[in-house]
Amino acid sequence: NACGLSCDTSGTAAFKNLMSALRAKFGSKLVTAAITADGTAGGKIDKADYAGAAASVNWYNVMTYDYFGAWAPTGPTAPHSPLTNYTGIPTAGFYGGRGDPEAEEQGHRGEQAAAGHRL
Repeated sequence: NACGLSCDTSGTAAFKNLMSALRAKFGSKLVTAAITADGTAGGKIDKADYAGAAASVNWYNVMTYDYFGAWAPTGPTAPHSPLTNYTGIPTAGFYGGRGDPEAEEQGHRGEQAAAGHRL
């Protein structure tokens, strides 16, 4: 959750450690995780070692939705789950169809990610 990423003081290794512990506990059973699609500079993708944790999960479900919404009382008003970029998008890179280059820069394999789009 967003608070876990912004309030957690256990460092960037915490998610990797958790996924490793889950893999050790559940062996060959399916282990997945829903992760942020926030690839903005200094954004949520930088708050955890998703590439390091990838060795312990079967795949990630990338949350490519809820980029914009009512939780931001001063706006912006925009499509909550844009699939493509568009002129005037309030936050550069906040659209689901771009893939996740920041995670790939961390070393995460793209074929290990599933994207979900809200309709």
